[in-house]
Amino acid sequence: MKPQNKAQKSQQRDVKTPKISSKTSLLHVGIDLGTSRSAIASSNGSREVMASLVGWPKDSVSAKVLGGQTLVGDAVLKNRLALNTCFPLKEGNLAFTRLSGSEQDLSRQAGVQLLAALRNACNPRPDQAVCAVIGAPAEATRENKQAIVDLANEAGIEGVMVVSEPFAVAYALDALENAIVIDIGAGTIDLCRMAGSLPGLEDQVTVFRAGNYVDQRLAELVREAHPEVQFTSNMIKMAKERFSSVIDTEKRAVVTFPIAGRPTPVDITDQIRSAVEELVPWITEAIQSLVASFDPEFQHLIRNRIIVSGGGSQVFGLQESLEQGLESLGGGRVLIVDDPVYAGAQGALKLAQEMPTEYWTRMRG
Repeated sequence: MKPQNKAQKSQQRDVKTPKISSKTSLLHVGIDLGTSRSAIASSNGSREVMASLVGWPKDSVSAKVLGGQTLVGDAVLKNRLALNTCFPLKEGNLAFTRLSGSEQDLSRQAGVQLLAALRNACNPRPDQAVCAVIGAPAEATRENKQAIVDLANEAGIEGVMVVSEPFAVAYALDALENAIVIDIGAGTIDLCRMAGSLPGLEDQVTVFRAGNYVDQRLAELVREAHPEVQFTSNMIKMAKERFSSVIDTEKRAVVTFPIAGRPTPVDITDQIRSAVEELVPWITEAIQSLVASFDPEFQHLIRNRIIVSGGGSQVFGLQESLEQGLESLGGGRVLIVDDPVYAGAQGALKLAQEMPTEYWTRMRG
């Protein structure tokens, strides 16, 4: 194993283990903290995925209807007309770190609420200290990593370790050498080059065009082609998730959108394919940058072991499209993970369980 470089040591310093209380046992959890959806898996066998969204009642009537409670996850989408809503993450990072004033306070509170909901989804016993490995974007700033630790502590998670999301996927698959792992999320596309050791900053790339960008482009294209159609961003997202494809197929993407209040079938096949296809060159260029800066003797190995995870990995034809895009750059072999929803959370859980107990229990200022 090669010596640690400065980037690797810096990344390790971003890991913090807060005080573990006098609780008598540990519950290990892995969290994939995403811009659109977050997933958690725990050592007691429970796991859950939820929308990364928090909502508060708009007024006294909303409070009466909803019982005055703060909602987190998919329940917010179902009741959004009665709620003031907040996505605590933007482009993979906690949004409050870029805000100020009351907006910052609200966004920070939403982040705590989301992490608390994820923690509670695992039903820890009163005697258990919750210790989590949390996935963050590959190029997340040190400030954002520390913010994740701080908010997780406030949410009742006593031990926290932050790693890059594609590294968590690699750990789940034991793809720790001679591989490039790609996590296609809503806010970012994160790439991590695995060479048999802890990846440094030079081994990781983040592309800030991902699922949300596709949603925006799809909405623009649908408006251009069908200006009379009414839709919301969530309707566009659901259509994309159902019909996403980057190759020609006989199956048409026909969705029902209202026109002047009347439900009407609308064919958006071409618009979906055009919007999704825009991501392919960005991904292939990022892959090539990681290959080109790698040891020349081993470049052919990582080029032929490209692993894709995340919600965006389920785009129909993505594997073939990426391989075609790589042909002009020397070729490559792409694999899609079997469980994209939980791959990151399962890898983070595996890492949490394999860390020594002393790591979680020792005290750090």
